[in-house]
Amino acid sequence: MKAVKLFLIATAIAALFSACGGKAKNKITLEEAKAGRDRELFLEAIKEIDKGNFDTGRILINTMINTYPDSPLARAAKLANADSFYLQGGSKNLAQAEVEYRDWVEFFPDDALADDIYIKMAEIHLRQVLAHNRDISHARFAEQRLKEMMRRYPNSDRKEEVEQLMVKVQEILAMHELEVARFNYVLRRAAQGAQIRTEEILNKYPNFSRLDEALWIHARSMIDQEDTETASRDLTRLVANYPHSEFRQKAEALLKEWGKPVPEPDPAKVAEGPPQGKGLMSRTFGFFFGPKIDTSPKGVIIDRDLKPEEIAAHAQELVGLPTPAGLTTPSAGTTTNTDSRPRRAAGATQDVEVKPADKESSSKEKPASKDNKKDDKKDKDKKKPDNSSKVLRNP
Repeated sequence: MKAVKLFLIATAIAALFSACGGKAKNKITLEEAKAGRDRELFLEAIKEIDKGNFDTGRILINTMINTYPDSPLARAAKLANADSFYLQGGSKNLAQAEVEYRDWVEFFPDDALADDIYIKMAEIHLRQVLAHNRDISHARFAEQRLKEMMRRYPNSDRKEEVEQLMVKVQEILAMHELEVARFNYVLRRAAQGAQIRTEEILNKYPNFSRLDEALWIHARSMIDQEDTETASRDLTRLVANYPHSEFRQKAEALLKEWGKPVPEPDPAKVAEGPPQGKGLMSRTFGFFFGPKIDTSPKGVIIDRDLKPEEIAAHAQELVGLPTPAGLTTPSAGTTTNTDSRPRRAAGATQDVEVKPADKESSSKEKPASKDNKKDDKKDKDKKKPDNSSKVLRNP
């Protein structure tokens, strides 16, 4: 009997803990719609994100967008939501940030910030680039985003910055191809494999810092396939354009052996001096730690170096709202997009119920009787429409 009692008590306690530990249902946030409240919610969200409370900030953004879908700040709020995932970091959050940025730029392709969005999507992948001898998928995605930005916005004021970033990205991609070419030629003795990889470099990455080595391996692979004419062109190009290359003397020796003319080095190339970053120390560092590309720690709108009030003022100026008194905006531009269609913010875990500002307006009128039909018709003509039960929109 004692064992039975103990079993029943243990079962009751387990059931109690199970009930208490169950997953709570999502609460409904009651939000009273009133003029100016959209700006307050936006500022509160920025403050929470600035503190590192990303989930709370996204809930506030979701509340603002759903309560005030016609607010001019809805566009900036959607962008701030994407920034929150970028600032939080981590592979999952960065992937969600790109989804949010992509959704935003497809909805507002003519906005003045659209080119910045593409650069930010490229930076998302650059933050995840591994060593060039490992998976380089993120480097390829970054290259695609930069090319897409240049194709869509050829007159962007950030064109020069994108071109410099493209050189760094393509350096990673070309180095990966060179590693594979080395493996094919040195270890596998696969001349065709080395030829394909080096031709990829020669055709696509003319600014590669180790193009001289790509030329040398390509020439050697063609010699193994008994194509000395192509190899001669590679060696001639190597001697003329890369006078400081470690392969120059070998290339000259082969040209002399075949009775081919040895060109004089380009004086401009000689004056440039040997390229930097090709020494043993640099190669060792790159092998263990991978490429280093600096990316911005800031979002498109949210900059943690600024105060939340400054960020909110900047966002209001971007969407054409008057800047609050006493606040200055940091180098804000103006947008040419007039499309303010709302979007629902992702990542929020609460539903939003809009509470009318005037409770008395929610009462329903009784239907008019047939006897008073004429009187009701006269009153209806004189009566002004009652809009107090509608959600107030931000002017």
